[in-house]
Amino acid sequence: MTTTKKDFDQASPGLVTRAERDQRIAARPRPKAELHLTPTGYQFAKVRQQLDDRSERRIKYIDERLNEARGKLEKDRSHSLLRGRAKQDFDRGR
Repeated sequence: MTTTKKDFDQASPGLVTRAERDQRIAARPRPKAELHLTPTGYQFAKVRQQLDDRSERRIKYIDERLNEARGKLEKDRSHSLLRGRAKQDFDRGR
């Protein structure tokens, strides 16, 4: 199952990079054992969860795009190695 563009937030840029992926993974929330002044309650937790979900969807989207690009690169490379091979084999058989 692949994620389509409409599944992801349209406001995000279309260009995906490994640097953005790494930055988003580094920015994943980590549990903190310290006291801090943050809003509490149901609404804040809901908003925080939505933001985390959006970031996770973006990471998944970036991973899929990078995997597609890697697959295309490998396929194109293998085809480029075979380019001209048929003509070469044909000329050799004469």
